[in-house]
Amino acid sequence: MSGANKRKHTRYDNPKGIFNITTDKRTWHEIGLEDISAGGMKFTSTANFDVNEDIQAVLTLRNRIKDDNTLNLQGTVKRRMDMGSGLSAYAVEFSNITAKQLTSLSEIMAFIR
Repeated sequence: MSGANKRKHTRYDNPKGIFNITTDKRTWHEIGLEDISAGGMKFTSTANFDVNEDIQAVLTLRNRIKDDNTLNLQGTVKRRMDMGSGLSAYAVEFSNITAKQLTSLSEIMAFIR
């Protein structure tokens, strides 16, 4: 298998903003968003999430044009990796991204670089 990038969607690394997720819509956890694309996201957290667990993410992304670009997305945890010191890295696959949300994400990220 080659090392070539086989992603279907453009990935945006290290976005700026405030990022929270929940599994029950009552308890929210702030996360460190590593990257995001139309297909999913990678984040770090001290909270524990199980592989195949459904999550809801509220991502308030910042860019040069507007400070509060909020996306509400649902997804499923696909991978978990222990980073040590109680921190874990997670990969989430989005299950419901709409064309409008995809357009919003693309517009927001275009002004970050």
